[in-house]
This record gives sequence, structure tokens and C-alpha cells, in this order.
Amino acid sequence: MFKKKNNKSNYYFDSFPILAHFSTECGQLILDFMEHFDPSKLEEFKTAVHEIEHKADNVKHEVTAKLLTEFMTPIDREDIFELLRLIDDVTDAVEEISLKLYLYNYTELPEDSAEFTRLTLECMIKTEECLKHFPDYLNKKVFDPYVQEVIKLEEEGDRRYIQDVHNLYLKENDPLKIHKAEAIYSMLEDVSDHCREVCRFVQNIALKNI
Repeated sequence: MFKKKNNKSNYYFDSFPILAHFSTECGQLILDFMEHFDPSKLEEFKTAVHEIEHKADNVKHEVTAKLLTEFMTPIDREDIFELLRLIDDVTDAVEEISLKLYLYNYTELPEDSAEFTRLTLECMIKTEECLKHFPDYLNKKVFDPYVQEVIKLEEEGDRRYIQDVHNLYLKENDPLKIHKAEAIYSMLEDVSDHCREVCRFVQNIALKNI
């Protein structure tokens, strides 16, 4: 059960947004690369994103190690494990974009990929904000709007994916270009899906502890 909130910070509540921030850092790198695309820097870009993801893994391992030795936790131990996994999934999904750009040796990006990436990054930023306000779960006027904002952005990402893929098949005839462009759109949408899962899970934790 949640303990009554006080002014003293809690290690786990503090760690959740810290881990989420690694996702937004990776997302910002993705956006910067999309906006100033240079195929000659694909490997450098992939490495930079991986370094952030590796830092996130190290922090996650530290939190997990502490959790394994903790006698009492502010919420169910299983919920902390699951939330750590879900946040990690976001970062991994972002890194997947940089990895696939490198593996498939992209020499050009699909139309509006930077705009789609900005929407995805905003979803990650709002997820981080949601986790920062997780301790305020008792105040629905404070906490719930952050959850709803992520859900709204994820739904907007779904609409964006459908429209961009539809336009792609209308304008492009090259099967390889279609495949590579659709892969970018799909990976961006996947990141937003993972953000939604994080916030839905946080909301479920809050509901069962009210």
C-alpha cells in the first residue's frame, strides 16, 4: 500500500522519472538526427543513443538490486519490478530506431518523419512528467491529467501512423522504399504505445491503492 505522502522523497518514486528521462534523452537525439539527417553519421548516432540506453540499464540494475534487499516498499514489490520493465521498454523501443537506421543503412528518410518524431518525443516527455507526479495519485486533479495527456498523444500517434502509411502507398511505388519508410513510422508508433502502457500501469497501481 502507498504510505501517506509527506515531504520526504522516496527512492523508488524518485527513480521512475529519472529512468524515463533516459528515454527522452534518446528521443531528443533521434529528433535532432531526423531534422539534420546525415547518412555518414549513422554509426556515430547509433553509438550515442546506445550509450544513453546503457546508462539507463545501469540505473535500472541499481534500483532492482536495492529492491531485492528491501524489507518494506512504498508499493507492491511486483508492481515496482513491472514498472521498471515498462519504462525500460520505452528506452529500448527508442534505441531500436537508431539501430534499424544503421542496420538498414538508410540514405534518406520518409516524408514527415521528423514531424512524427516530434509527436513521439512529446509523448515521452509527458510520460516522464506523469511519473514525476506519481506520488500525487490521491489528488486526481493533479495526477490524472498527465495520464490522459499521454493517452491523447498516443492516440494522435496512431492516427498519424495510419495517415502517413496511407499517403506512402499513394505516392511511392518502390517496394524497398515503402518497406523502409513504413518501418520508421511503425517504430515511432511503437514508442508511443509503450509510453501509454507505462501510464496505464501507473494509473492501475494508483487505483488499487486508493
